[in-house]
Amino acid sequence: MEYRQLGKSDLNVSTIGYGAWGIGGGPFWKTEGEENSIRSIKKAIDLGINFYDTAPVYGFGYSEELLGKALQSKRKDVIIATKCGMVWQEEKLKSIEKRATRGSIIKEIDLSLKRLRTDYIDLYQVHWPDENTPIEETMNALLQVQEEGKIRYIGVSNYSVDQMKESLKYGQIVSLQPMYSMLERDIEQDRLPYCIDNNIGIICYSPLASGVLTGKYDENTRFKDWRGQGILGNFTGEVFVSHIKKVKQITKIAQKYDKTLAQLAINWLLHQQGVTTAIVGVKTPDQVEQNMGAVGWEISNSDLEEISDILEERCC
Repeated sequence: MEYRQLGKSDLNVSTIGYGAWGIGGGPFWKTEGEENSIRSIKKAIDLGINFYDTAPVYGFGYSEELLGKALQSKRKDVIIATKCGMVWQEEKLKSIEKRATRGSIIKEIDLSLKRLRTDYIDLYQVHWPDENTPIEETMNALLQVQEEGKIRYIGVSNYSVDQMKESLKYGQIVSLQPMYSMLERDIEQDRLPYCIDNNIGIICYSPLASGVLTGKYDENTRFKDWRGQGILGNFTGEVFVSHIKKVKQITKIAQKYDKTLAQLAINWLLHQQGVTTAIVGVKTPDQVEQNMGAVGWEISNSDLEEISDILEERCC
């Protein structure tokens, strides 16, 4: 396993991170059961994955609880990243709202610490920007819990360049967590260059485009879960059909290396300038092992050029 320094921190994180969104279950995903989830976490530890990313909203606290249970005996050997700023009134998707106020963050941090069975969090990230709360208030709250020793470093997720600039007026942020994959490359326009110039680590979520880059879907797929509701990503209409066409072409390149499409997609992402780690969601030990096939090899320059040509084809 390769490790990289995360921005202006002393955190050396594995290039493949354990994404704990899926093991949280509803309202977003179905799980493979608690036993399989914990076994997958322990398998990840055995294979050298030291970065574990979660959030309170993943399963309404359940994801954090599972990580806390599985990682407690290995706490000093792992880096735990969780988030704040997403709260809920009841355990339903529609009740989730963005709230990054001082009061909410002060309350959330203690709940996360309890669920994770730890007295500190290595990386504490604002999950989504809260347009109704001044960034100064959010940052001051984060700096307070950092001063109290409850968190080591501050990160942000889904922030724009302007929002990162505003955050840096009040304190240090060491990372940005954006959606980034072969099929979702918007951050290359401004956020990626800004992070490179300012030594802000990039923690990529959805490196497999929520399953599309596994190759198991086709243009006739109709998602009945959150992916079909236009919440995040492109899983319907002409853009989705275009994605599937690209997937079919890139799969042929993966086969040249005797790799799966997913392994090629992760490898490609990890070789993009500025990327620190890719958070890959897993539910079983087998999936963890499969992800390890993404590291330890190189894509040739000619194939990188061919992939680039495929990805730049316009959808409509």
